[in-house]
Amino acid sequence: MRATTNGELTKAWATVPDVAQAQQRHEAAVKLRRDFPRGRTPAQALADAQEAAMATFIGTGKWPSDFARTTAKAHAEALVWEAEANALYELERRTKESAEAVRDVRSVDVLEHLGERLKEILDAAKGAAETLGGVTSPGQAIDAGGDVLDAWRRLTALLREFRDVRDGQWEVLNAVNLDDQRARMRRWRAEGHGEIRSGLDDVPAPIRDVMRSGAYTVEYLAWLAQSGTGYVPTSYEDLQDEATAGDLVDAFAGAEGPVDYSPMVRPPLTPKPAETYAHSSTPHLDHSQPAPARPKANATAPDRERTTTDYF
Repeated sequence: MRATTNGELTKAWATVPDVAQAQQRHEAAVKLRRDFPRGRTPAQALADAQEAAMATFIGTGKWPSDFARTTAKAHAEALVWEAEANALYELERRTKESAEAVRDVRSVDVLEHLGERLKEILDAAKGAAETLGGVTSPGQAIDAGGDVLDAWRRLTALLREFRDVRDGQWEVLNAVNLDDQRARMRRWRAEGHGEIRSGLDDVPAPIRDVMRSGAYTVEYLAWLAQSGTGYVPTSYEDLQDEATAGDLVDAFAGAEGPVDYSPMVRPPLTPKPAETYAHSSTPHLDHSQPAPARPKANATAPDRERTTTDYF
């Protein structure tokens, strides 16, 4: 499974039954493989049997009469052990791949859950943000004391949950998209996209700097809670729509009334007859027939400019 220490993301995955079941089966496969007793490979079993027989001969001068039977038994037991050990390693690998595949397929459900968690966090932060007023630092909150200090503490606690939601959002989006899409998402994230739906044009410069850096602060959380525009993209396309919304051209901008896009009708062109010169000839395509007559000239070729070859 993709390892994560993100508490919000772990809880989000657990809300999707298919993902939870796949995770449980992978964890069970890991436990089976770890609890499986250590053993010998067939090659090790043969080598150990040979060493024991040679040690007996060197010590007593007698070769073990049951060498073949003992060696065959050790080899057979090692083959059985190795077969099960290999099967358990393969089981662990397959259940991991299966669980990751299920996560990719159900990523929208997880992102939607993170979106709900973001809404819960921002709803809880809104009241504290209003209480905070113009306070923007811990020192100011301490000086104000009372409800303002409590509001600052409340926002500080919510900020940790908010960071986990945002980190989980990007972790899922990066996991389920291709390299070129991830490159675009990194660029959009560096521009501040993926935070709000209303566009970045009217966002105050200090707030936009936080969006670009991802270094979230209490002041930013308070602003976002009051703006009512925070969201979690549920797919690459969802993020793309928000990030490229300002790039769309309004075909009707500045137009007074409906714009007429019907095709323009132009008068037909009068064809110009081909120019035929005295030296022109009709192509002789079928040599089984007589050569066609020369066409009647209707134009004269202009005199060319003289070159040095005309004089020397």
